[in-house]
Amino acid sequence: MSEKTHAGIPLSFFEYRATYQEPFFAFHKLYQDVCQTVFRSLRPWNISLEAVSLKLNPVNFGEVQASFTLFGGRLAFNVGLGASVLVVKDPNWSEAELITNIAKAGMNAVISSTGVTVEKQKASIAMHVKPDLGSAKDFVLGFARVGASELLGSSFKAYGISVYKDDTTWVVDASASYTDALFIRIDHVSGAEANFEKIASKLRDDESKILDLLRLEVD
Repeated sequence: MSEKTHAGIPLSFFEYRATYQEPFFAFHKLYQDVCQTVFRSLRPWNISLEAVSLKLNPVNFGEVQASFTLFGGRLAFNVGLGASVLVVKDPNWSEAELITNIAKAGMNAVISSTGVTVEKQKASIAMHVKPDLGSAKDFVLGFARVGASELLGSSFKAYGISVYKDDTTWVVDASASYTDALFIRIDHVSGAEANFEKIASKLRDDESKILDLLRLEVD
């Protein structure tokens, strides 16, 4: 088995989306009860009024949302009429418990203040991965059909792969933002019954599997 190559992660995102069975259309509830309840739930992480905003001039109901940001804007919890979304920039697995607690607090506040029922959950990791040594395409070359490099010639920049399962999607492609880097995305869909810890654990396992297949290791 070949040794792994260390890689840096110049940019990454984690996104969690809880979609409701039915949207709620009580705008006054979003602007009053929901904002107040979510604000209270995030007080343990020093939420401030300056970190709460409403989207100005939404062109449709899908754009209506209240946003709550923490840690200088690195984490955002957005409450919409049809779904709530948590986004974290440059997350680290050492923060898993922290992010879990914030997600649970926020979602409990949304459910208690609106009465919505969650229908499905989707969690995603997207990251740009830049190997310290070698060309990014070399790490995906092993997934290509034997003889593909001879057919394609030497001018191609990278290979990409996609893997689809009932509840999971893996994508490995060339990064459009960083030179000689890979873009990795993992999506996992689950029902309302799955708890956040299980969802996060599934993403972590999939991330580890992809990096193992690519013979890459990250900090």
